[in-house]
Amino acid sequence: MKKSFLKVFTAIVFAAVATSCGSGLGKLAMDSPEAVNKVKEIVTTNVSPEEWKIVELSWSEGIGSGKLENNLNNGSVFVKMVKKNGRVFTQSFIGELNWKPSEIAPDSWYDKGLDFEKVVAVDATKLDATAIMKQLEEAKKLIPAEYAFKSLAEYRIESDITKSGDKYNPNLMTTFTVNVVEKGNETVSNAGSTSIVYYEIKFDVAPDGTVTMKE
Repeated sequence: MKKSFLKVFTAIVFAAVATSCGSGLGKLAMDSPEAVNKVKEIVTTNVSPEEWKIVELSWSEGIGSGKLENNLNNGSVFVKMVKKNGRVFTQSFIGELNWKPSEIAPDSWYDKGLDFEKVVAVDATKLDATAIMKQLEEAKKLIPAEYAFKSLAEYRIESDITKSGDKYNPNLMTTFTVNVVEKGNETVSNAGSTSIVYYEIKFDVAPDGTVTMKE
């Protein structure tokens, strides 16, 4: 992969006192089976399949001082879900709030609603930590040798539905984003401030589990 295919970002290097702030739950690595099982626990505990179908499920690491820490407990879990009447809502669970759920809010993307019966739901009970770990390991093997894995930024599973709600495809879409740094060029400094230079690489997961890098 050429560097031109990567999106470049910078993150400020915070003092240790800043990075230690958070939920108090400790470190839960984004790329660990325990993180997947925590997501499964949160969603299955809070979202009733009798009332909702999940249209999108994602989890991500923190922002600000939590960026690049690869820590789910400084991040969030997000669900987009449809009620039997077709109305679509979203809800988040924030690690720094000890996974307290946010208020359920109307979704602005599917503002015309969806056909509940046609939606192919994301089944949180079927989150497979072993399969997801295999996907992440395959992705890490695809990272060019001159770059090093820094964190799993986000993992997302969603129903393949057009915005208008007129086409419901049978397969779920799975994507994830990892952050990498260029070896030997991880940071830049200026005027007393140091930042980490990192790049995003996005991956697709086919229904058979095959992982491919987006370009």
